Amino acid sequence: FYARNDSLGLTIPYEYMGVDHTYEPDFLVRLNVPGQGEATLILEVKGHEDDQTKAKHMAAKRWIMAVNNWGKLGQWQFHVCRNPQVLDREIAFLINEMQKAA
Repeated sequence: FYARNDSLGLTIPYEYMGVDHTYEPDFLVRLNVPGQGEATLILEVKGHEDDQTKAKHMAAKRWIMAVNNWGKLGQWQFHVCRNPQVLDREIAFLINEMQKAA
């Protein structure tokens, strides 16, 4: 399952050039990881990456680490897709990596 993160309310705080901002990721994807159950993927579809985009992605990775350490919302992952034509293979790779880590 997937949903566009439009009006879902998931925002991640980050700082860029000394100013606080909020980052709203593109999609939330529910994955079925064999032997592990469900996981949630924050998916960003991005072509060009500038310094502010890098700050957003680093904030998302920190947020995921905190949520996973907390442990009450299941397992989360973050991924940036640069070429939607290979997204299915990238997701399959992510699921395989999560399965190996279990």
